[in-house]
Amino acid sequence: MARRRPRWRGAVAAAVALAGAGLWQGDGTLLLAATLPLGYLAYGAASTAAVPDSLVVARAIEPSTAPPGRPISVTLTVRNESGRTLSDVRVVEGVPADLAVLDGSPRGGATLAAGETLTLDYAVVARRGEYDFDPPRIRVRGTGGGAVATAARSPGGDERLVCRLDADAPPLADRGSDRVGQLTTDEPGDGSAFHSTREYRRGDDAGRIDWRGYAKRGTLATVNYERRVSTAVVFVLDARRPSRVAAGPGRPSAVELGAYATTRALASLLRAGHRVGVAVVGVDGDGPAGLVWLEPDDGRDHRARALSLLESAVDATESERDEGTEWGGAGDAERQFREVLDLAGPRTQLVAVSPLLDDEPVRAVETWARADRPRTVLSPDVTAANTVSGQYEQVRRRTRLARCQSGGARAIDWRRGTPLALILDYAFAVEARRPGGRVRPGGGG
Repeated sequence: MARRRPRWRGAVAAAVALAGAGLWQGDGTLLLAATLPLGYLAYGAASTAAVPDSLVVARAIEPSTAPPGRPISVTLTVRNESGRTLSDVRVVEGVPADLAVLDGSPRGGATLAAGETLTLDYAVVARRGEYDFDPPRIRVRGTGGGAVATAARSPGGDERLVCRLDADAPPLADRGSDRVGQLTTDEPGDGSAFHSTREYRRGDDAGRIDWRGYAKRGTLATVNYERRVSTAVVFVLDARRPSRVAAGPGRPSAVELGAYATTRALASLLRAGHRVGVAVVGVDGDGPAGLVWLEPDDGRDHRARALSLLESAVDATESERDEGTEWGGAGDAERQFREVLDLAGPRTQLVAVSPLLDDEPVRAVETWARADRPRTVLSPDVTAANTVSGQYEQVRRRTRLARCQSGGARAIDWRRGTPLALILDYAFAVEARRPGGRVRPGGGG
C-alpha cells in the first residue's frame, strides 16, 4: 500500500510569502527566491515509493520448541537483492501479543544499498502454548520523502514458537535405568563410592578386601561402598490464587514455572528408577478434599498421565483467572496440604513447589516436619526487583524460605536466569543422609 505524505508544507508557505513580498515591492530577487521552495515541492511530488519483491525476509527462532521461562532468540533479516539503493527501509516484526520482549528490539530501520542486509536481533520469554509470528511490516520511503509504501512480507524460515512443559525433559524408557535408584542411604552395600571399612569376615569377596591397608598394617579389612536405593517422591504443586502471578507482562506465571520444574524433575527421577506422584493444591480435583492426586508409580505411561495432569492444572488456573472466579480459600488449601500426608506413604519424600508468596505452604511444610516426613521446597522466584513493593515481597519470600530451611527442609531458591537443570541436580542428586538408612533431603539450603 502506497500513499503520499504532505511533507513540504513549510515550502508552500515560504514560496507564497516570498512571491507576495516580491510582487508588493517589485523585487525580482524575491520572486526568484520563491522558486527555490517550489523546487522542493516538485522534487517531493515526483518521488515514488514501493516495497520491491527483491526485499527477501527470513526469520530464525532458536530454539523453536522450549519450556516456559526460557529466553528465545529471534533473528529477522531483510536483504536488498535489487540493483538499486533503498534510502529509507523500516521494519516492524510481528511478535505475538502474549510474548514479552526480553532484550533487543523488534523494530529497526536503515538505508539498504544493493546486496546489504538489515538484521533485527531480539529475545522473547517462552510461555506455555503455541505462538504464530505475524509477517513483519516493511515501510519504504521514496527518495524525496513524499511517498511511503507499506507491505506485510511473509518471511522464510521459522514462523511458530512451541512452548511445552516437557520440552527439555530427559527421555524415559519403559523401565528406569536401574531398579536400584540413585539416592544414597547410610546403610552400606555394593556400589562404587567408598563408604567405610570393617573387619574382614570369612567368605568376604576378595575384590572388596583393602589390600593397600593390608600391605601397610598387616591386617585384613573389607571395604563397604555407598548403597543406592529407589524411593517414592510426591511433588505438591501450589496452584492457589496467590501463586497465579508472573514477574511481568508476557512472562510465565509461578504455577506454569512450577509445573515445568515438576515435569522436568519427575522425568529425571522416573528415568533413575524411582516412583513419583503428583498432587495439585488449589485446583478442584477428584481426589480426597478435592485434591488433584496421582499415586506414586513409574513407567512411561505414568509420566504421560502426570504431564496431562500438570497441563490441566495450568489450564485450569488460567481459565479461572480469566473468568474471575474464586476458589475455596485458605481452609481448602490447608485441608488439601494435610491430605497429602495421608495419601503419601510414611517413607515418601514430599516436594512442595511454590513461589512462597504467602504463609500457607510454609505452614504445610511445618506440618510435614511434625509428621517426620522427608521434605524439599522448590520455589520459583517471580517477585519484581524494580519496585519498592517488589523488593518488600522479595524479603518476605526469602524469610519464608529460611523458615522452611530452619525446620529441616531443603529449601531451593530458583531465581530467574538460573538453569533449572542445576537447581534439580542440587535438590535431588546431592542428597543429605540421615542415620538409620532413611533416604531424605537434608537441611541444607
